Amino acid sequence: MANVLSGARAKLIVNGNEIGYASNVSASEQIALQRVDVLGDIDSKEIVPVGRAVSVQAAFVRISGQSLKDLGLIPRGGTVDVINFPEITMEVYDQVSDQLIWRVEGCRAESRSWTVQAGSIVTSNASFQARRLYDERE
Repeated sequence: MANVLSGARAKLIVNGNEIGYASNVSASEQIALQRVDVLGDIDSKEIVPVGRAVSVQAAFVRISGQSLKDLGLIPRGGTVDVINFPEITMEVYDQVSDQLIWRVEGCRAESRSWTVQAGSIVTSNASFQARRLYDERE
């Protein structure tokens, strides 16, 4: 029987370093399509891929004294610092087999948020735009 990947088996690596605790990580990939429609024909002649968009969302468990900026995930500073902030690479591994499951390249931070709630662990939620999403086969 195949081993099923679960949250208890997964670990998040950013730029080669394990980044604290993440309680939720998700990514999506959308391929933008454009229809080729012509006059006098109700049906599209073709559907053409014209772009790809990748996004990542993660909930990082907030450790006192360790912000997302300290972890190198979010730029710190003014305009020049944000513009010059390097892209990051995120990877999800099966920590039992130490096998790479997904790699997201060219990530740039888009937003961050947090919520403090009674009876709950505080997380810093962040979203990223990225250039490519690879699975273990690529």
